[in-house]
Amino acid sequence: MDLTLTEVTTGGAEKFLIDVGIEQGPGSMASARSVLSGMFRYAVRRGALVVNPIREVELPQNLEPKGRTGGARDITVDELRFILAAVRTSILPCPRKLTKRERERSTPIKAYRPPTVADYCASADLADWVTLLAATGLRRSQVLALLWSDIDLDAKTLRTTGKVVRVAGQGLVRVVQDDDPKNRKGRIALPEFAVVMLEQRKAALEERKRTRPPSEPPEYDLVFPSARWTLRDPDNVQDQWQRVREALGIPDDITAHSFRGAVATILDDAGLSARVAADVLGHADPSMTQRRYMARGRVHPAAAVALHKAVSAD
Repeated sequence: MDLTLTEVTTGGAEKFLIDVGIEQGPGSMASARSVLSGMFRYAVRRGALVVNPIREVELPQNLEPKGRTGGARDITVDELRFILAAVRTSILPCPRKLTKRERERSTPIKAYRPPTVADYCASADLADWVTLLAATGLRRSQVLALLWSDIDLDAKTLRTTGKVVRVAGQGLVRVVQDDDPKNRKGRIALPEFAVVMLEQRKAALEERKRTRPPSEPPEYDLVFPSARWTLRDPDNVQDQWQRVREALGIPDDITAHSFRGAVATILDDAGLSARVAADVLGHADPSMTQRRYMARGRVHPAAAVALHKAVSAD
């Protein structure tokens, strides 16, 4: 039911936001609250309202969303090993996802022979992307924004500097923002399996440039460029991952974001502190004590060793 500004109450807004959280997840609930609060703040400043009804809204801290809209599930170590092997070796068929129109067609769709998971991941350039997610816990937009200048293969470290976003009227843009909470600047140590992958990838891209040079100099020297040497869309890559996930029978609540949870779990199981995990994942400081009295923002070689050991099963 549509309501005017004066008809919105704190209780009604609270119920609406909780419903959003249940249906779409805690992140969407928080975003909706921010949008509504900003809208009502503006109304108060303009004299349309006396108070902001969103200000007193109290939302649950441990909301249990339903279905896959609850967000990404953490990946276990066994699942992580399986995924890293499957994207390079699986011979399971990897059919494309049918559109709604195709699913509703009464006549049969022309048969085709789908590629294997390994072949599809190679053609879509997914295997290395998945490997780096597992090695770093970075967000998909951060991985796709990586430049070769961000990576020091000799020191075995990676620096986060930007992320890829879609901007209305501009398309895909590589954004560098100092105060971005979802793209904190920092340098992290790379596990050995990621260093090997990156060395091989760098050589392969240099060979690709030599044999199939871009029509014009690329804007960025990207680690994960598109076929045209431009930025790749994080949403398109997520769709490609969904195709692989379905082919492998992986639950649909395992998304690119799930790898962040896997990294945190591995580091925790290795006995590394929350402070180390926060540095690796680029999170805010874990506590007041750590924030004020412990050194932060350092490279942690032990984290890289733990990740390599967990994935390699050495």
